[in-house]
Amino acid sequence: MKKAVIHYLAYGSNLHPARLEARLGPVKSLGKVALPGWRLCFDKRGSDGSAKANLRAAPGSQHQAWGALFELDRTQYIALDQFEGVGRGYETFWLDLTLNDREQPALTYLSPSHWRATEAKPYAWYRDLVLAGARYHGFPEAYCAAIAAVPAEADPDRKRARRQQALLGSMAARGEG
Repeated sequence: MKKAVIHYLAYGSNLHPARLEARLGPVKSLGKVALPGWRLCFDKRGSDGSAKANLRAAPGSQHQAWGALFELDRTQYIALDQFEGVGRGYETFWLDLTLNDREQPALTYLSPSHWRATEAKPYAWYRDLVLAGARYHGFPEAYCAAIAAVPAEADPDRKRARRQQALLGSMAARGEG
């Protein structure tokens, strides 16, 4: 019997396979996808008070976001819902994407307007985790530079910050960030 497969579009801290696998176990990366008419924002209000990544539709504009497509099984998808706080900041959405010249529906998480916090900043480790994932997948340099330029602040939870920095360090040591 074949396992049910769900295609997941990552665009924020889950971009890097090492981060996603730390949460879900082994995942299969299917490649990067361009998202014309979308833009990456750091405006989702996190439970820790910082800003998290969010995609916003920008139809008819020159904006283009980037994401990575992963293959998850049902158990991983259910676990990811918990990590992403479905109903508590993110909601699940299906998008029709193009991967290798084929249409591919994929699940992603977007933040409704009542969860947006335009005055909040991401923690530096969080922004850097998104950037490491973008570089891992070979997103355009201008896109990576725009992520690197996002204003960030130090995480007041030093223990969490050290854990995340250690993850970033392990990715860099393996040449993945």
